[in-house]
Parts: sequence; structure tokens; C-alpha cells
Amino acid sequence: MVAMSLALIGLVAIQVHWIRNSIALREAQFGQSLDQALVAVSDRLERLEKLEGLRGSMPGQLLGRIGGAAPDSTILLGDDGASPGDDLLEEVLRGLLASDPEVDILQRVDPRLLDSLLHEELRERGVKEEFDHGIFARDRSPLSLSLSTEGDSLALAESGHRVRLYRNDLAGGEGYLHLHVPDQHRHVLRSMGVLLVLSALFLVAIVAAFVFTVRTIQRQKRLSRIRADLVNNMTHELKTPISTIALACEALKDPSMPRTEEQTAAFVNMIRDESKRLGVLVENVLQSAVLDSGDMRLKPVELDLHAVLRDVVRNTEVQVQRRNGRVTFDPQAEVHHVTGDRIHLTNVFNNLLDNAVKYTDRDPLITVRTDSDTRGITVHITDNGIGIPRQEQDKIFERLYRVSTGDVHNVKGFGLGLSYVRAVVLKHGGRIRLDSEPGRGSTFHITLPFHHVSTDQAPAR
Repeated sequence: MVAMSLALIGLVAIQVHWIRNSIALREAQFGQSLDQALVAVSDRLERLEKLEGLRGSMPGQLLGRIGGAAPDSTILLGDDGASPGDDLLEEVLRGLLASDPEVDILQRVDPRLLDSLLHEELRERGVKEEFDHGIFARDRSPLSLSLSTEGDSLALAESGHRVRLYRNDLAGGEGYLHLHVPDQHRHVLRSMGVLLVLSALFLVAIVAAFVFTVRTIQRQKRLSRIRADLVNNMTHELKTPISTIALACEALKDPSMPRTEEQTAAFVNMIRDESKRLGVLVENVLQSAVLDSGDMRLKPVELDLHAVLRDVVRNTEVQVQRRNGRVTFDPQAEVHHVTGDRIHLTNVFNNLLDNAVKYTDRDPLITVRTDSDTRGITVHITDNGIGIPRQEQDKIFERLYRVSTGDVHNVKGFGLGLSYVRAVVLKHGGRIRLDSEPGRGSTFHITLPFHHVSTDQAPAR
């Protein structure tokens, strides 16, 4: 488990590191796309301005005429045979480099054209989010702003995505185009959405498999310990009655031992009681085998549940009286006829009352009470036993589980009774619930439904 945990932690750490690096790389690529778009817009603005200036200048008109006319000696050569191209080129270059330093940068930039060029360049680079842009001076003071939302002017001014306008215009005034995408991080995550989702799913699957494996290992370890305890318990529980029966038989066969009627009756009663005890132990094991195979079959008949409970209470009274205790039956249910399996339901209540007697360190006081409503009858079995801790209450209905009492043999049993009780109750469509506190006893609530009750058994309401 330690090795698996270290491997899983290392795998998760590497995956998280890789994802963070991928996001950082994608954000860097996104920032480069914004910078490239800004440079492209600046260059296009400068080219458009120069072309517009050429169209209205004399050198531009001359170039237009030269480009549109057929070449002949009148145009290409002077009277002395010299080419006018050198003078013309010089005049064109002078016009291209000339700029008016007094012209404000905002008068040179058309806001609609700037916005159109930015949208076009960004769209070509896959950026479709809303953006803010503006023109700033060298000291980042705003000259012209275009904000998609209120309050983004500071982020726009501090943006690292900026470019100088008219970079080749050495004599003109300075202006810087700033660009800010408020949803930049969201854009990066969205562009990596499929990759991030798959990575997250794989991580969750690996962690879930790890947790399942660890829980399975722990469950198998616990079951192994429980099975070892079961074997020890079973050996002890089965050996005791067999030894007692053997000793009683040897005593009856010994000719040297005086045989009075009282002694003979005592030995016979001992053999009978131990045989019954041995039969109960074997029956518990058989019940467990039936639960394992899933072959529990009910033979439902109409039952007077009060009559069944009276028989169970009567059989338990002898065991309770030996320990100076008392068992009380308080039938309050108005409707107490149900359809169920007599043998299995009798075993259920016998198990619960037997536990109430065994798991107490004082004179047992047990109360069996019933009540009913329109849906079913509920049997409440209350004892004054040692109680069950809250953290153990969800486990006591598991097979082979026994609440630790310090000595594995201090209370007889295999940990099979309550799992059988729960299985029988569920087979009858009912439910079982436990209320218990350590040192204050326990109360089991068993509810059986009325869905098979005949109409003449229900009282008038």
C-alpha cells in the first residue's frame, strides 16, 4: 500500500506538472499571437497611410502615369538622352519619408479602421474573445480608449501587449497601441478543454481504482481475521458440547459409579441440553450456508405474530430466570396477523432474544413490545445489555462480524445471527433498525408489512 501510494502520488504530481506547463506554454503562444496581430495592424496602418499619401502627391501621379502609359523615348529619356527616373525616384522617396511632426497621432488613425484591422488580424490567429484596445503615450497615459467593459482601462494601460504605431516614421509623433483580452485565461483553458477533461477523467479513474484496491485489501484482511476467529470459535463451541456428551456417556457406562435416579436424570438432561446446543450451532452454520448460496426459500402462511412472540418469550424465560432476570411481553398492536414463514420468523426473534440475554453483564431485563399502523406491525425488543458503539452499528449485520468484547470466547456465537436476521426480515419485505448506546442497552425495531393481510383481520377504522 505504501508503494502504491507513492507511485500514485508521483503519477499525479507529474500529470499536474505537465498540465501546468502545457497551460503556461499555450498562454505564451496566445500572447505571441496577440503581439503578432499588433505588429501586423501597425504595419498595415502605416502602409495604408503611405499609399493614401502617394495618391494625392505629384510623385504618385507621375508614377501612375508611367505605370499606365506605353514606354517611349519622350517619357523615359530627356532631350539630352538622360533618364528622368533618378530625379523621380528621389522625389518619391522624399515624399515617403516626409512627415509633419505637428500632426497629432490621433488625427492619423481612423478608429473604425483600427478596430476592423484588429478584429481581422485576431480572427486569423484564432482569437474570438472580446478585447480592449487603446492608444497611449510613451508614459502610458491614455490618448484614445475602446473598452468592451467598464473599469478595464488600468489593465489595458498595464498590458504587456503593445506596439508603437508608425514605427518607421522617424520624424513623426509617438503613439503606442495597447491590447488587452479580459478572458485570456479562459480562452487558453477552452482551447485545451478536451485535453484537460481527458486528463482529469484518467486521474479520477486511477485514483478511484487505487481507493477501490486499498479498500478491497483492507476488506480481505478483515475477512481473513474474522474467518480465523470463526474457526477458533467454531472449534471451541463444537468441542465443548461434544466433550460434555462424551463425559456424560462415560459416566453412565462406568460400573463403578453409583447410579441413582437423580444422577441418571442429571446425566440424561446434560446430554439432551448439550445435544440441543450442538444442534443450534450446526443450524447457525447451515443458515450461513443458505445465505451464501442465495437459496433461502420462504413458505409463507398466515401467522398470528403475537402467538409466535409468546412462544419465543416462553422459551427464553427459562434462560433469563437462571440469571435472575425478567422478560416482559407487551402486545399493543391492534393488527397482529401477517403472512410469513413461521420457522424463519421464529428463528429471528429467538436470535434477538438470545443476544439480549448473552450480551449483558447484569441481571437481564428484556421487553418485547408491539405496535401497528396502517402499513405494518413493528416489534420492539429492548434489553439492558452492554450496548453497541455507534461506529459498530452499521457493521453488526454483516456476516461473521462480532463486536469485540476483549475475549473471543467470552460470548458464545459465530457472528452469523444478525446477518441471518436481517436477510429474513428483508425477504419478508420488512426493515430492521437499531438504537443503542454503550452501557445503556439496545433496542431492535423490526417492521413487517401488512400487504398480505386478509381484510377480515384488520380492525374497523
